[in-house]
Amino acid sequence: MIEGVKFDSVFNKLKHFHVCQPGLPPCLGHDLFEGIVSNDLALYIENLVSVGKHFSYTQLNRSISNLKLQGSDASNRPCDVRPKGQKLGGSAAQNWCLLRLLPILIGDRIKNPLEDQVWLLCLKLREIVELICAPKIHANQVAYLNILIREYLDSRVSLFPDKSAKPKHHYLLHYPDLILKFGPLIRLWTLRFESKHTYFKQCARKLRNFKSLGSTLDIIRGTLPHIDDETLGRLVESLSAMGLREADDMMYIREDDIKDLLSIVDCRKLLHKFSNRGKASFIAKGHQDLSQILTLTPVSELETTVQSPMIPAGNSNWTTSFRVPLEKCRASLRRKLNEKEKPDISDRRHMVRMMVDEMRQHCLNPTLSQCAFIAKGIIEKYPNSLQDRTEEGEKMGSGHYTLCQQLKSRVDNLNRNNTLARLRKERRPAVTPAATAGNSEPARKCAKTDSYGCINWQPIVLPEGETKESLLHKKEELKLIFSHEGQRGADRARVAELMETTFETQRRNINMLPAMQKLIKEWPFLFQKRFLLDHFNQLTGIELDARLRESMESKGKRVMTFFQSQLLRWGKEVRTVLANLAKEPEVDPCLAVVLTMMAFFHEKEDALFILADLTTTQADAETQLSLPRTPRIILLGDSILSAKQWMLALEGKVFITPTNLQMDFTSALAVLFGSHYAFNIEYQPEAASTLDFIQRFLVRINPEFSKCTAKFQTSKKTNKMVQRKQVSLNPHVAAFIRDFTEFDWQNF
Repeated sequence: MIEGVKFDSVFNKLKHFHVCQPGLPPCLGHDLFEGIVSNDLALYIENLVSVGKHFSYTQLNRSISNLKLQGSDASNRPCDVRPKGQKLGGSAAQNWCLLRLLPILIGDRIKNPLEDQVWLLCLKLREIVELICAPKIHANQVAYLNILIREYLDSRVSLFPDKSAKPKHHYLLHYPDLILKFGPLIRLWTLRFESKHTYFKQCARKLRNFKSLGSTLDIIRGTLPHIDDETLGRLVESLSAMGLREADDMMYIREDDIKDLLSIVDCRKLLHKFSNRGKASFIAKGHQDLSQILTLTPVSELETTVQSPMIPAGNSNWTTSFRVPLEKCRASLRRKLNEKEKPDISDRRHMVRMMVDEMRQHCLNPTLSQCAFIAKGIIEKYPNSLQDRTEEGEKMGSGHYTLCQQLKSRVDNLNRNNTLARLRKERRPAVTPAATAGNSEPARKCAKTDSYGCINWQPIVLPEGETKESLLHKKEELKLIFSHEGQRGADRARVAELMETTFETQRRNINMLPAMQKLIKEWPFLFQKRFLLDHFNQLTGIELDARLRESMESKGKRVMTFFQSQLLRWGKEVRTVLANLAKEPEVDPCLAVVLTMMAFFHEKEDALFILADLTTTQADAETQLSLPRTPRIILLGDSILSAKQWMLALEGKVFITPTNLQMDFTSALAVLFGSHYAFNIEYQPEAASTLDFIQRFLVRINPEFSKCTAKFQTSKKTNKMVQRKQVSLNPHVAAFIRDFTEFDWQNF
């Protein structure tokens, strides 16, 4: 058929057949999806971005990557659209999927959808494709299709006169007649035949053999012609898992390795065949000594005699001399680095691939610490472009966590089927919660994590003019005032002065980690909102209540817009919360943000909040509610959204009641968050992501490590106790902050 393009086709020699009468139907995959759709849709998208200013390529690609697909659409997810590309980069099925889903992806961003001629042209192309690809079509619809095609081509020529039509546009005019003669053309396209290549492509990938695939399969088939395709597939997959790269590697396979897949006789036949082939191959290459080894050594012992050539597993010193191959990266990335700007997501991913390829020249499977060393080095050189930063430009954590994880993920992805490249370590005995639970109340001791984010965790210098004895006297004076006046004594100026002066003594007592019941007897005023937040201010240098209100003023509405403008991107939990918030217009904005983020992180509301009746007292809460040891806000009302009063519970007891407190939720959140720092309490695993979000995004405390070091947590999927992965920076929080910062806010 290829000859028929330039010369007379050999099929035309048949007596009653000619390829153009027509005798051969067209292929939709090549004419439409890899031709007209690929070229025209790229042209229209460029116009909508650069001329119409309806959206950006970043917004479109983000919508594509975040759209949840199922079935065949999931396996044919559209590729990212390259800025100003001449055509789409996907396969026929991917381009078809993009055209079908285009109204869902960007339809809501078109400013005047009924007047924008380019957008109407996109919709007309979509309608044409739907009719052509219909499995059944009526003759009347064929006539309508003929009109649509002619209108489409006329509109395209008038809107883009400088973009000449291609021969495939002319072929499109013949499609209505061809449908009448051949029937629905979707039944006749060649992609159904090309799908048969899948089996051989899988064999090539699994064998990692792209040069002599036919040789390997031919030898197996020739030696064992009776085995079926299923057995052959399992054999190929098993050999791939063993590290087989080419046919000659079969010399190192032993009978025990494949005896579960083949009979004993078949195993010996196959190994004997490859053994003889291997000897001939080495002799032909002049390896006389090695051929003697192969002659004298049984196949089953070859693995210990001859080592397969491969890159060394690793040298711990190579990282110090490693050089990032920026010359292999895209010019757009290098320009961004020189201009100290953030590179595009695609450029950053390409850089990660180039870096990992270079790293694997030294070590097939670099460790996490080696990836961290390299990531830290390049970020120190280009901090403005590559460092993890918040929206305010503050360094987040160590600054290189995200790049380190991207490098390691890429390494693991490349090594997922390569068992020879894995670094084996001595197994350590498994630790389970039962093994560590000697007592129900293990002895607590201060850990390094308690001081994360603090600037004055344990003061060394006493206040001017004070001694330890004088501070103890002031402590006793505070206790005396509370015993006489109770919580009303907090209004006295003398109490505020004494609480500020005795901060060193407070920290010394708290860092001894006494029980809360004992601590409240020693420092009763510390368990009031005013003095708890003052303590937090001295501890971290941040006025917590003011910082939260400032962040909610500048970011709260934008966070909700971020979620509400991308409803299709989120899961059921987030959409449910947003729907409930829409029904309650007077919900506290801070509460709305926290509930939305908890749903986003798949964390349950009871990880931070406990709902109680409005008439619940402190005694009722302690006796009737199941209060956990970790901090909780007890919201008083009919629902969490309508609650107007709150209490704070610690270690199963209520320590802060709503008396003389601000009733808004921001105050409650400030007290809840501040208690973790003031009393050296780690974040509870069931709410660690939300608390880390509050810490890094709202309060803007960004230490290098997490304040949650729990080794076990309850699985969100199975509700079983599972081992918790230790990370220095919560990846979910880091991903959200990155997406939020890179979100295109120009239309909001």
